[in-house]
Amino acid sequence: MTVEASGDLNIDKRMEEVVGQGPRIAPMDEDRLTDEAYKLAMDIRAAFGIPENGAMPESLRMMLVHPKLFQAQMTMGIALAAGTIPPRERELAVLRSAWICGAPYEWGEHVDIGKQRTGLSTEEVERCTQGSKAAGWSEHDRAIMKGVEELHMHHMISDETWAVLAKSWNDQQLTEFPLLVGIYTATAMQQNSLRFRLDDHNPGLAHR
Repeated sequence: MTVEASGDLNIDKRMEEVVGQGPRIAPMDEDRLTDEAYKLAMDIRAAFGIPENGAMPESLRMMLVHPKLFQAQMTMGIALAAGTIPPRERELAVLRSAWICGAPYEWGEHVDIGKQRTGLSTEEVERCTQGSKAAGWSEHDRAIMKGVEELHMHHMISDETWAVLAKSWNDQQLTEFPLLVGIYTATAMQQNSLRFRLDDHNPGLAHR
């Protein structure tokens, strides 16, 4: 069950489906991590501003079951985080994609990132659940929502939406946008399928 780009999501049903039964694989025990894996985790935490004190989050230890894959994923994640699309607009795209994917872990984490680091309001976060049909978007922000929806539904951006985005974005940003949506969609698929457990601060799809 995933939400259609133009439809609604049953939050309780989706939360039970994805996180209600617990992880499908066991995270690595921190005391079993190799030096290489531990250094990788520390580098990732530093890149994303995650405090290094305390226990390593279970989400990282889930990923470190496959260190080489995790390294490749995080290389792309770091590149996108430092990419050419402005941070607020990037988080709008990630949130819309996470909602369409019905991804509790990704949605909850990026609500915090969007609000704390890029200044998204609670109202804007709520609008991301409605997408391009929501009232109150600027022309450009609505095109971001529409672009995400088109990528999920048709695997390409329409000429109409592209033309609106191109009013504000340069060629690098336009090139980056489909990949941004694709990488975060793939991450949502992985987290949903492995059934990532939510951290204490992350209420999942109910988060606003």
